[in-house]
Amino acid sequence: MTTVFPMSFAQQRLCFLHRMDPSGAAHVTVRCHRVTGPLDLRALREALDVLVARHEPLRTVFPLGTHQRVSPDGRGHVDVVDATTEEEALRHAQAEVARPFDLEHGPLLRLTVVRLEPRVHFLVFAVHLLVADGWSLQVFSEDLALAYRAAVLGEPTGLSELPVQYADWAAWQREQLTAARRESLSHGWRERLSGVPLFLDLVPPRPVLGQGRRAHRVLPAAVVDSVRALASAERQTVFTVLAAACGIVLGHHAGREQVLLGLAVANRDLPEVERVLGFFVNTVVLKVDLRGDPDFRELLGRVAGATADAYAHKDLPFEQLVADLAPPRDPTRSPVVQVNFAYHPAGTAGALALHGCEVTEPLLDLPTAKFELTLRVEERSDGLCTVWAEFDESLFDLAFIEGLLAAYEDILRTAAPGARMPRLRPVRTATEEHLARIFADVLKVASVHAHDDFFQLGGHSLQLVEIAARVRTEMGQDLGLRELYQHPTVAGAAARLARTGASR
Repeated sequence: MTTVFPMSFAQQRLCFLHRMDPSGAAHVTVRCHRVTGPLDLRALREALDVLVARHEPLRTVFPLGTHQRVSPDGRGHVDVVDATTEEEALRHAQAEVARPFDLEHGPLLRLTVVRLEPRVHFLVFAVHLLVADGWSLQVFSEDLALAYRAAVLGEPTGLSELPVQYADWAAWQREQLTAARRESLSHGWRERLSGVPLFLDLVPPRPVLGQGRRAHRVLPAAVVDSVRALASAERQTVFTVLAAACGIVLGHHAGREQVLLGLAVANRDLPEVERVLGFFVNTVVLKVDLRGDPDFRELLGRVAGATADAYAHKDLPFEQLVADLAPPRDPTRSPVVQVNFAYHPAGTAGALALHGCEVTEPLLDLPTAKFELTLRVEERSDGLCTVWAEFDESLFDLAFIEGLLAAYEDILRTAAPGARMPRLRPVRTATEEHLARIFADVLKVASVHAHDDFFQLGGHSLQLVEIAARVRTEMGQDLGLRELYQHPTVAGAAARLARTGASR
């Protein structure tokens, strides 16, 4: 029986990145579930073994990063630990992110069961992207729910045999991407991205160290309803509205009229692979074109057209696109796209259900960053939406990200078919207006935009002292020199004042 197979193009790139950074934190997905009720550990282990037997990637390893080797059999890897407090239990989830995977020997899926009380457990799943992408996690959760229920009740799982496995698809992918097909796709991408800057500097460039962090903002019901109504009225998708607004915010912050967003496409066109686990996803580039002051209706049309073009050329592996575009080599920057955007409608985020138990998923600030910045909008079961920002904190500080999320909400709130870009700019708060006047007076310039860097405008440390003094005397609040050094923009300083609320 053959157990050694070629890797997919995406797996090849991930193995290369793993060898560059063996810690692999950026390519690990950790999900933490709080389980209340009579959790049956025997049934859970049995269910996990069923999934390992069913899905080859869960018993696959990558010797030397040159091929994938599938073991003919395997068992689930489960650790059971005890915790005395919920905070201690959640720390196990945090620790899983930093715990490296051994690609050559496995396992590439780990489950840690944290016992808090007899009827309260935390299930911490850690999986490497090489064996399961986002779509796979939903399949995994659904299959695990069926297998667990069957194990608890002593019934058959009802899971039908899979027609193909991931290694079959990887071989098919290579057969389909002929030299002629590759050149055709590459030519299309080069045409569409010709002349577009391949680096989006939202903040002054600095070394990126992969120190991940998350922040989130829940959109009010009125904003969510407005987005849905606008999409319906304009006969566009909710994704198109959300992506267009994201392009506006990033374009304003970076001073760009063309913004490139990375989109993760599922690559599951074949019905045979809908229920297969593996790393199918490919990154494509969505261009948001803000040139010519379009109104929002026109921008939606542009984004819809660009999305269709991107999906029509999705079969070119992202690493091939990078090689074709040949951006300047910079090991501290993500090539071509630095911001990834995603939208997850309700029921597509891999929620877990376990027979006889109540399962919830705590909001965790897990330290991962697959891109410099990922903005992800998730629809919740209650109809609201959470906007997640996953970012590299060696590049962005939390105040900047919180300001970005607030600006995104403002854009979505004010978006209307006839609204043009100036009207869609995030509205300055009274604090930002006052700080902008202080910055401009001290720097002796006509005006300062919310995200202009103080030092790039010619400012120096003595002027920071003057700014801090004027904030104290005019605004009745304290803003230390250290904070000004760390947040040298009007938006950053305003966010710090809003968070601390420190007054004399």
